[in-house]
Amino acid sequence: MESSGPKTLSLIVPALNEEGNIRDACQAMNRAAEKHLSDYEILVFDDGSDDKTPQVVKQLEMENPRIQLFQNSKTRGIGFNYWAGILRARLPFSMLVPGDNEITEESLEEIFSQVGSADILLTYAANPKSRTLLRRLLSSLFTGTLNLLFGLRVKYYNGPNVIRTNLVRRFGFSTNGFSYMATLLVPLLKPGYSYKEIGFILRGRKTGKSKALRLRNFVNTLRDIAALFWKTYFSRPSLPKSSYSAERPSIR
Repeated sequence: MESSGPKTLSLIVPALNEEGNIRDACQAMNRAAEKHLSDYEILVFDDGSDDKTPQVVKQLEMENPRIQLFQNSKTRGIGFNYWAGILRARLPFSMLVPGDNEITEESLEEIFSQVGSADILLTYAANPKSRTLLRRLLSSLFTGTLNLLFGLRVKYYNGPNVIRTNLVRRFGFSTNGFSYMATLLVPLLKPGYSYKEIGFILRGRKTGKSKALRLRNFVNTLRDIAALFWKTYFSRPSLPKSSYSAERPSIR
């Protein structure tokens, strides 16, 4: 599908202890959006930070009316913040962009320029060697396992993907963890919704460390894949969920 309408996008930005990165991340999104989007919003979710992340975002709110801050009383996970953002999104397409500012502004421009050209824009790291060997190996194992189990040929599942907001709402909440995107994409891609794959460039973090390589995340991911496999091949089909029933982040 090719959209001839205006390009609009709700940007969902989870941030956990990103005081040194979140300002640059939001400003890069804003500059790229101003060039390529007719309407956009930046929804920042502070995921229980114990640094100055919320104070930095509050200042950004005063500087830019397109930026909104939502705060979790405790750390809930990237999946939780994605689904909470989907509930609040007011525009036809949505995209999660981590608040760590690791995606280059040029890559954001490339992705934004193609909003509306497919139901789903699947993004993948075009320079994977910018990450550690361990993370590359785990990522390859994750992607290869999902492709094998579900008969897909996707380059990467966990990128800053752009998806029609109504499709995400239709399929509903899956998990709070790092496999949130994969458990959404599999049931969307198997029926044949249109998609494009777009490479993006990663750069090193300015401050802080990634939260991805934690044992808890690894265990939860295995559990989520097993549950998705069972649901796909063995459970009775059910109507897609239309709402997210878990606790929602409180608004300031």
